[in-house]
Amino acid sequence: MSSREAVLQFDLHSKFVSTKEYASGLVETINDLAPHLSVAERKDLCFNKLGLKSDNVSEKTYIQSAVEATVCAHFARFFPERFVYEEKVNPPKDVDCSFRVGEFKYNIEVKCADFSKKHAVDDSDGFKIGSLGRLDDYDDLVGDLEDLFSSDGHVLSRQRHMDNNLKDFLISAHEKFASATPDYELNILVVGCDDAMDMQKWYSYLYGAKGLFTVESYSDTSAYDRVDLVLLTNLYHRHKDPATKDKLDGHWRLSEAFCILCENPESLKPNATFLEFSKTVRHHNNELHAHTVEGDAPDFILKGLAIPSYVATQLQAKGVYYFQPYESEPDNE
Repeated sequence: MSSREAVLQFDLHSKFVSTKEYASGLVETINDLAPHLSVAERKDLCFNKLGLKSDNVSEKTYIQSAVEATVCAHFARFFPERFVYEEKVNPPKDVDCSFRVGEFKYNIEVKCADFSKKHAVDDSDGFKIGSLGRLDDYDDLVGDLEDLFSSDGHVLSRQRHMDNNLKDFLISAHEKFASATPDYELNILVVGCDDAMDMQKWYSYLYGAKGLFTVESYSDTSAYDRVDLVLLTNLYHRHKDPATKDKLDGHWRLSEAFCILCENPESLKPNATFLEFSKTVRHHNNELHAHTVEGDAPDFILKGLAIPSYVATQLQAKGVYYFQPYESEPDNE
């Protein structure tokens, strides 16, 4: 019996692995990664990060680890000869993985926020309010609206603004990447997001008002200028409560997830390096760029609905499910 077989033979025990299909995808992911991991790394992934034997991890830790494993397994699956798990590109710190395509090299760091507080607000009764990007006088405006709603006996809740989470992810990734890399090498931060509207918000954290990838950024952009590209993906959504996501397939495959590539305008890497990476991931940048949101609202509002509008009208309306539809949405069956 090989060391790989010895590690993978265990009774699956995890409250987060709730369907046979989901469990099958998990095993496939581990098998894709196993040839690239030492025995100690395999045990760490299976038992410490994912908690598959003792069920001793929190949901936050499990989903973070699941998103990491899904991303790494994707590149290990398609680029097995030139894939490196947890390479130390800026010793002693390591990235989650790296891989090469021809002359190009790509360093990948994966992050996933804790959305439990967001879900608590979303699931609460009453009206919700949020913003795309950082707006001037937002707190004063919301405060006035809260007073107005409460005077009428209603509740107005603030949706969570998580741009500081993204800023922390960018800075953490920046510190794991080397201070200087050649033109043919790209540093990439992958961020696991939730539903379609949540992805719109995370996109706005980069490019919206005072966004982190804009010249008016509310934060010092030099603190994360080693990050050339952010890949937003809905892998959090796909790993959160999989038993409730009956419209989704391939929870453990990045190729089945919804992805958007977000280039850092401060990056000096040539277009060819970005283009080659874009071929390694199924993304929706071109379709989103061509999508028009119908409506009479001002243009800036319509643009703020681009992702959920595209998902609803161009994907789910045609029976294509990257996201689990809300209960109120038609299933077109």
